[in-house]
Amino acid sequence: MSLFDLQGRVAVVTGGGGGIGAAIAVGLANAGAKIVVAGLDAAPCDAVARHIATDGGCAEALGLDVRNRASCDHLVEETQRRLGRLDVLVNCAGVNKRLRPELYSEAEWDQILDTNLKGTFHVSQAAFPALRSRGGKIINIGSVLSIFANAVTAPYAASKGGVVQLTKALACAWAQHGIQVNAILPGWIDTPLSRQARADMPELEARVLERTPVRRWGSPADLVGTAVFFASSASDFVTGTALPVDGGFTAQG
Repeated sequence: MSLFDLQGRVAVVTGGGGGIGAAIAVGLANAGAKIVVAGLDAAPCDAVARHIATDGGCAEALGLDVRNRASCDHLVEETQRRLGRLDVLVNCAGVNKRLRPELYSEAEWDQILDTNLKGTFHVSQAAFPALRSRGGKIINIGSVLSIFANAVTAPYAASKGGVVQLTKALACAWAQHGIQVNAILPGWIDTPLSRQARADMPELEARVLERTPVRRWGSPADLVGTAVFFASSASDFVTGTALPVDGGFTAQG
Protein backbone atom coordinates (compact mmCIF):
# COMPACT_ATOMS: atom_id res chain seq x y z
CA MET A 1 0.00 0.00 0.00
CA SER A 2 1.50 3.32 -1.07
CA LEU A 3 0.43 5.08 2.13
CA PHE A 4 2.91 2.96 4.08
CA ASP A 5 5.68 2.90 1.46
CA LEU A 6 8.96 4.39 2.75
CA GLN A 7 10.88 4.10 -0.52
CA GLY A 8 13.21 7.06 -0.98
CA ARG A 9 13.13 8.05 2.69
CA VAL A 10 16.03 8.04 5.12
CA ALA A 11 15.44 7.11 8.76
CA VAL A 12 17.77 7.42 11.75
CA VAL A 13 17.11 5.04 14.65
CA THR A 14 18.94 5.86 17.87
CA GLY A 15 19.47 2.96 20.24
CA GLY A 16 19.19 0.83 17.13
CA GLY A 17 21.70 -1.82 18.12
CA GLY A 18 19.28 -4.08 19.95
CA GLY A 19 15.82 -4.75 21.30
CA ILE A 20 13.07 -2.40 20.20
CA GLY A 21 15.43 -0.11 18.26
CA ALA A 22 16.83 -2.95 16.17
CA ALA A 23 13.35 -4.29 15.37
CA ILE A 24 12.17 -0.85 14.26
CA ALA A 25 15.30 -0.30 12.15
CA VAL A 26 14.73 -3.59 10.33
CA GLY A 27 11.01 -2.91 9.98
CA LEU A 28 11.52 0.53 8.45
CA ALA A 29 14.09 -0.96 6.08
CA ASN A 30 11.60 -3.64 5.03
CA ALA A 31 9.14 -0.84 4.24
CA GLY A 32 11.72 0.68 1.89
CA ALA A 33 13.62 3.24 3.95
CA LYS A 34 17.38 3.66 4.02
CA ILE A 35 18.49 3.34 7.63
CA VAL A 36 21.12 4.82 9.91
CA VAL A 37 21.53 2.61 12.97
CA ALA A 38 22.99 4.81 15.71
CA GLY A 39 24.15 3.97 19.21
CA LEU A 40 26.80 4.24 21.87
CA ASP A 41 28.11 0.71 21.26
CA ALA A 42 29.36 0.33 17.68
CA ALA A 43 29.41 -3.46 17.41
CA PRO A 44 25.66 -4.18 17.73
CA CYS A 45 24.81 -1.23 15.47
CA ASP A 46 27.16 -2.61 12.83
CA ALA A 47 25.51 -6.03 13.19
CA VAL A 48 22.01 -4.61 12.64
CA ALA A 49 23.19 -2.60 9.62
CA ARG A 50 24.80 -5.72 8.13
CA HIS A 51 21.60 -7.69 8.70
CA ILE A 52 19.59 -5.06 6.82
CA ALA A 53 22.11 -5.03 3.99
CA THR A 54 22.11 -8.83 3.77
CA ASP A 55 18.33 -8.70 3.32
CA GLY A 56 18.75 -6.30 0.41
CA GLY A 57 18.28 -3.03 2.26
CA CYS A 58 20.53 -0.01 2.65
CA ALA A 59 21.92 0.75 6.10
CA GLU A 60 24.78 2.59 7.75
CA ALA A 61 25.96 2.37 11.36
CA LEU A 62 27.08 5.48 13.21
CA GLY A 63 28.30 6.12 16.73
CA LEU A 64 26.19 8.34 18.95
CA ASP A 65 26.10 9.61 22.51
CA VAL A 66 22.70 11.26 22.88
CA ARG A 67 23.88 13.06 26.02
CA ASN A 68 26.40 15.00 23.93
CA ARG A 69 24.90 17.62 21.62
CA ALA A 70 27.97 17.71 19.37
CA SER A 71 27.61 13.95 18.83
CA CYS A 72 23.97 14.47 17.83
CA ASP A 73 24.91 17.21 15.37
CA HIS A 74 27.57 14.94 13.89
CA LEU A 75 25.01 12.14 13.47
CA VAL A 76 22.70 14.37 11.42
CA GLU A 77 25.55 15.79 9.35
CA GLU A 78 26.93 12.32 8.56
CA THR A 79 23.48 10.99 7.73
CA GLN A 80 22.97 13.73 5.16
CA ARG A 81 26.50 13.35 3.81
CA ARG A 82 26.22 9.59 3.36
CA LEU A 83 22.56 9.19 2.40
CA GLY A 84 21.67 12.64 1.11
CA ARG A 85 18.75 13.55 3.36
CA LEU A 86 16.87 12.86 6.59
CA ASP A 87 13.14 12.16 6.71
CA VAL A 88 12.46 10.13 9.84
CA LEU A 89 13.99 10.19 13.31
CA VAL A 90 13.27 7.44 15.82
CA ASN A 91 14.45 8.30 19.34
CA CYS A 92 14.88 4.91 20.98
CA ALA A 93 18.07 5.30 23.03
CA GLY A 94 17.32 4.66 26.68
CA VAL A 95 18.58 3.28 29.99
CA ASN A 96 17.02 2.19 33.25
CA LYS A 97 18.03 1.07 36.72
CA ARG A 98 15.60 -0.31 39.29
CA LEU A 99 15.97 0.98 42.84
CA ARG A 100 13.72 2.43 45.49
CA PRO A 101 13.66 6.24 45.16
CA GLU A 102 15.70 6.89 48.31
CA LEU A 103 18.56 4.74 47.00
CA TYR A 104 19.35 6.47 43.69
CA SER A 105 22.51 8.52 43.58
CA GLU A 106 22.51 11.86 41.82
CA ALA A 107 24.75 10.35 39.13
CA GLU A 108 22.25 7.53 38.49
CA TRP A 109 19.36 9.99 38.26
CA ASP A 110 21.34 12.16 35.86
CA GLN A 111 22.34 9.23 33.65
CA ILE A 112 18.72 8.13 33.21
CA LEU A 113 17.25 11.60 32.67
CA ASP A 114 20.12 12.76 30.47
CA THR A 115 19.84 9.72 28.21
CA ASN A 116 16.09 9.21 28.03
CA LEU A 117 14.76 12.77 28.11
CA LYS A 118 17.54 15.23 27.37
CA GLY A 119 18.93 12.84 24.77
CA THR A 120 15.58 12.75 22.97
CA PHE A 121 15.55 16.54 22.94
CA HIS A 122 19.17 16.78 21.78
CA VAL A 123 18.70 14.53 18.76
CA SER A 124 15.36 16.10 17.84
CA GLN A 125 16.85 19.57 18.03
CA ALA A 126 19.84 18.50 15.94
CA ALA A 127 17.54 16.94 13.33
CA PHE A 128 15.16 19.90 13.08
CA PRO A 129 16.96 21.88 10.34
CA ALA A 130 17.14 18.80 8.08
CA LEU A 131 13.52 17.85 8.69
CA ARG A 132 12.29 21.41 8.27
CA SER A 133 13.64 21.54 4.73
CA ARG A 134 11.02 19.08 3.41
CA GLY A 135 8.91 18.00 6.38
CA GLY A 136 9.39 14.76 8.21
CA LYS A 137 8.60 12.50 11.13
CA ILE A 138 9.89 12.17 14.67
CA ILE A 139 8.95 9.03 16.61
CA ASN A 140 9.83 9.03 20.31
CA ILE A 141 9.88 5.75 22.20
CA GLY A 142 8.29 6.31 25.57
CA SER A 143 6.85 3.73 27.94
CA VAL A 144 3.58 2.80 29.60
CA LEU A 145 5.43 3.92 32.75
CA SER A 146 4.55 7.44 31.60
CA ILE A 147 0.92 6.51 32.40
CA PHE A 148 1.43 4.60 35.65
CA ALA A 149 4.47 3.96 37.84
CA ASN A 150 5.91 1.55 40.36
CA ALA A 151 8.14 1.70 43.41
CA VAL A 152 11.49 1.05 41.72
CA THR A 153 11.53 3.16 38.53
CA ALA A 154 11.14 6.77 39.70
CA PRO A 155 13.70 8.41 37.36
CA TYR A 156 12.75 6.18 34.43
CA ALA A 157 9.05 6.96 34.85
CA ALA A 158 9.84 10.66 35.22
CA SER A 159 11.97 10.61 32.07
CA LYS A 160 9.32 8.81 30.02
CA GLY A 161 6.59 11.10 31.29
CA GLY A 162 8.79 13.95 30.12
CA VAL A 163 9.16 12.29 26.71
CA VAL A 164 5.38 12.34 26.27
CA GLN A 165 5.13 16.03 27.14
CA LEU A 166 8.15 16.81 24.96
CA THR A 167 6.45 14.97 22.09
CA LYS A 168 3.38 17.16 22.43
CA ALA A 169 5.41 20.37 22.68
CA LEU A 170 7.51 19.57 19.61
CA ALA A 171 4.39 18.56 17.69
CA CYS A 172 2.81 21.95 18.41
CA ALA A 173 5.96 23.92 17.63
CA TRP A 174 7.00 22.14 14.44
CA ALA A 175 3.66 21.37 12.76
CA GLN A 176 4.03 24.56 10.73
CA HIS A 177 7.16 23.05 9.18
CA GLY A 178 5.41 19.85 8.11
CA ILE A 179 6.95 17.78 10.89
CA GLN A 180 4.78 15.25 12.73
CA VAL A 181 5.97 14.19 16.18
CA ASN A 182 4.44 11.17 17.91
CA ALA A 183 5.36 8.74 20.66
CA ILE A 184 5.02 4.98 20.99
CA LEU A 185 4.52 3.70 24.54
CA PRO A 186 5.66 0.07 24.70
CA GLY A 187 4.17 -2.14 27.35
CA TRP A 188 5.98 -5.15 28.74
CA ILE A 189 8.20 -6.20 25.84
CA ASP A 190 10.57 -9.18 25.88
CA THR A 191 13.99 -7.51 25.60
CA PRO A 192 17.30 -7.93 27.46
CA LEU A 193 16.26 -5.08 29.78
CA SER A 194 12.95 -6.70 30.67
CA ARG A 195 14.59 -10.09 31.10
CA GLN A 196 16.84 -8.51 33.70
CA ALA A 197 13.76 -7.02 35.36
CA ARG A 198 12.24 -10.52 35.58
CA ALA A 199 15.46 -11.82 37.08
CA ASP A 200 15.43 -9.01 39.64
CA MET A 201 11.71 -9.41 40.40
CA PRO A 202 10.68 -13.08 40.01
CA GLU A 203 7.01 -12.23 40.59
CA LEU A 204 6.94 -9.87 37.58
CA GLU A 205 6.34 -12.55 34.93
CA ALA A 206 3.06 -13.77 36.41
CA ARG A 207 1.93 -10.25 37.35
CA VAL A 208 2.32 -8.96 33.80
CA LEU A 209 0.57 -11.96 32.26
CA GLU A 210 -2.31 -11.65 34.70
CA ARG A 211 -2.89 -7.97 33.93
CA THR A 212 -2.33 -8.07 30.16
CA PRO A 213 -5.59 -8.95 28.36
CA VAL A 214 -3.83 -10.72 25.48
CA ARG A 215 -2.04 -12.88 28.09
CA ARG A 216 1.46 -12.65 26.71
CA TRP A 217 4.52 -10.42 26.75
CA GLY A 218 5.09 -8.35 23.65
CA SER A 219 8.01 -8.79 21.29
CA PRO A 220 9.98 -5.98 19.65
CA ALA A 221 8.34 -6.96 16.35
CA ASP A 222 4.97 -5.96 17.81
CA LEU A 223 6.07 -2.30 17.64
CA VAL A 224 7.10 -2.29 13.98
CA GLY A 225 3.67 -1.68 12.46
CA THR A 226 3.08 1.37 14.64
CA ALA A 227 6.53 2.71 13.77
CA VAL A 228 5.93 2.28 10.03
CA PHE A 229 2.57 4.04 10.38
CA PHE A 230 4.11 7.01 12.20
CA ALA A 231 6.99 7.15 9.69
CA SER A 232 4.78 7.05 6.62
CA SER A 233 2.35 9.30 4.79
CA ALA A 234 -0.48 7.39 6.47
CA SER A 235 0.07 9.53 9.59
CA ASP A 236 0.37 12.96 7.94
CA PHE A 237 -2.60 14.29 9.98
CA VAL A 238 -1.52 12.59 13.22
CA THR A 239 0.77 14.53 15.55
CA GLY A 240 1.27 14.96 19.28
CA THR A 241 -0.05 11.51 20.12
CA ALA A 242 1.30 8.92 22.56
CA LEU A 243 0.06 5.48 21.54
CA PRO A 244 0.36 2.53 23.94
CA VAL A 245 1.38 -0.73 22.28
CA ASP A 246 0.86 -2.97 25.26
CA GLY A 247 -1.57 -5.80 24.63
CA GLY A 248 -4.24 -3.89 26.55
CA PHE A 249 -2.17 -3.52 29.73
CA THR A 250 -3.13 0.13 30.28
CA ALA A 251 -6.75 -0.45 29.29
CA GLN A 252 -7.44 -2.81 32.17
CA GLY A 253 -8.01 -1.26 35.59
